[in-house]
Amino acid sequence: MNKAVEAMGEMHGLIQQLMKELEPPLPAEVLASSAKISKGEKYEGLPWVMLDYPKYFGKDAVFAVRTMFWWGNFFSITLHLSGVYKQQFRDVLLQNRKLLQECNFYLCVGEDEWRHDFAPTNYVSLDRLSEQAVEDILSVTDFCKLSVRIPLQMWNLSVNTADTLYRAIFNALMT
Repeated sequence: MNKAVEAMGEMHGLIQQLMKELEPPLPAEVLASSAKISKGEKYEGLPWVMLDYPKYFGKDAVFAVRTMFWWGNFFSITLHLSGVYKQQFRDVLLQNRKLLQECNFYLCVGEDEWRHDFAPTNYVSLDRLSEQAVEDILSVTDFCKLSVRIPLQMWNLSVNTADTLYRAIFNALMT
């Protein structure tokens, strides 16, 4: 778990570099956020570590790039939007869907926005969804979660892989 916390620290530094380089159009309150690394023992009975950055968790809106290490399962990187942030970025995400699809992102189709597993009832690969299906899903849900997993077998490459995935997320938010 200590190695996972260290990896999250490296990923935080990577995100900071990418945000300076790419200058994604993030709202001021999101840009003003500081990173938060959390850990716990019991997500579905297994330990986990999370990095939320950049982030904003408000009463009526969420903007978060969440990186999760789930013991025995995977690393995942998720763009989580709700409220005004979902409305603000919905159309540009639809326009840039192919970019995320090329990086093997999944779209959350589940009803619980705080569920993180990749069961077929929770996530569907973007390459299995038509543009219309993605638009329909985003029209009826209160939140949008686009997520990708990095297998544990790629542990040694996780930071390099994360660079590509964070870059895809930030580019997908730009017109």
